[in-house]
Amino acid sequence: MNCEIEDWQLSFEENEKCQKARMEDEGRIELQEKVLTVSQVNRLARLTLEGISVTVEGEISRLQTGYRYYVYFDLRDSECSLPAVLTQRQMQELDFKLMDGIRVVVCGTLTIFERQGKYQIRIESIRPFGEGDIQRRIEMLKKKLHAEGLFDDSRKKPIPSFPERIGVVTSLRGAAVRDICVTIARRYPCARVFVRGVTVQGPDAIPEIVSALSFFEKRWDVDLVILGRGGGSLQDLEPFNSEEVARAIASVSVPVITGIGHEPDVTIADLVADRRASTPTGAAEAAVPDKAEVFAYLSKMYLSIARKVQHKLEVQGNSFLALVSKPLYGGSEFILGGFMQEWERSASNLFRSPVEGLLRSEARVLAIFQNPVFRRPLMLTDAKSRNLKATESLFLAAGRRALEKDFEHVRNIEEKLNALRPLSVLERGYSITFREYDNKIVRSSSDVEEGEALRIRLQKGIL
Repeated sequence: MNCEIEDWQLSFEENEKCQKARMEDEGRIELQEKVLTVSQVNRLARLTLEGISVTVEGEISRLQTGYRYYVYFDLRDSECSLPAVLTQRQMQELDFKLMDGIRVVVCGTLTIFERQGKYQIRIESIRPFGEGDIQRRIEMLKKKLHAEGLFDDSRKKPIPSFPERIGVVTSLRGAAVRDICVTIARRYPCARVFVRGVTVQGPDAIPEIVSALSFFEKRWDVDLVILGRGGGSLQDLEPFNSEEVARAIASVSVPVITGIGHEPDVTIADLVADRRASTPTGAAEAAVPDKAEVFAYLSKMYLSIARKVQHKLEVQGNSFLALVSKPLYGGSEFILGGFMQEWERSASNLFRSPVEGLLRSEARVLAIFQNPVFRRPLMLTDAKSRNLKATESLFLAAGRRALEKDFEHVRNIEEKLNALRPLSVLERGYSITFREYDNKIVRSSSDVEEGEALRIRLQKGIL
């Protein structure tokens, strides 16, 4: 291989010498039979081939990149192969990766390795062929949009759980629109689907897709947009690898789901979209929930809420019954019952005692009056009668004063009891505030915290 490199680096002077030697040989051959050596033939072929520049298309095979200065590979077609060589510097400056199996177009000059008599093409420029060129442009656009942050997960919008209005951008002639509509109708029939028909390949596809996305963004309100089409070649999917469509997807304020091609197809539109599905059917499934799952979820939530409400009612009912059973809420009869019984006994005794005393005094007077000593002059009886009447008057007056005093005392006690009765305080517009979680009375603003649940007892009812 070093001999080959040295041969390619022959100086111009050596080429001149070779041409002169060839001319001299030709002159001698005219005089005698022209007999050439193998080296002369190979050199003559090399000088002849180096004047030919060609452009060749083929598939790379047997790629060898382990050498220090040069890279070697074969260009192949269905029948033949052509050895090729380019420098390591040329390969490092390429904007695509060389690998076995890719098709390329190379420009260069033909040359021959004299020692072995093998010819090859010395490459001056190389570029991908067909889809390779498209792929290179796609990779460059990916780098540009990635640097701008259009692929970042932080800018992707969440998909609504229960969308009501769904916009679809796809071809009206392909199977994608049918797959999307049928899937949505089967999984979530309450959703409304609005289809905007577009061309999905060819020169008119890009402006139509951009216009359809703008239509759903500015003129037709939807909850999300599905952008889809069936599978195809890299050329067929080229509109979805364009910068215009990528920026149109990024500008839509609602989530965008893409279902483009089949599982291996990942376009730039998929990378910019808020969610990517492998097929149009997958995009429809990602857009809406399954009605069976929704019904199961709602049933589960209904049972959970019913259990929590029933438990809450039972807890609150038990708390209320425990509260109303306390003496504070027993009523005035419960609180004053003992005092009223004592008052009734006292009042009964007050009215009965003076009468009994008078009757006993009268009996003693009559007994004394039966004594013969007091039967004589009525003077003694009159004096005693007057004394008795005076005593009776004094006694009755004292008894009335005592009764009035006792009645006044009882009324004062009753008024104080009524004044101290909690319900009397509530009747004047006051209320009693309890903390919800421990039923303790709130006496200061420091006893509660902001947002804490309270229960307020009024004259009538509870808040």
